[in-house]
Amino acid sequence: MSVKIKDIKTKVIKEDDGSYSIACSALGVYSTGKNLKDAKKSYLEAIELHLSVLREKAIESIVI
Repeated sequence: MSVKIKDIKTKVIKEDDGSYSIACSALGVYSTGKNLKDAKKSYLEAIELHLSVLREKAIESIVI
């Protein structure tokens, strides 16, 4: 399976209580925050963690 970066969409949702959720179903990355700034910060941290795990798994798969 190949995924083009432009095909990956992120959805920002304002919740009824005024908080925000950010979701990227294609990558399986989600975050929340009491405001949009906090939700974005959490989302960026989640993306960085997700990508670091993918990077480690890729490296492990090619090490002989």
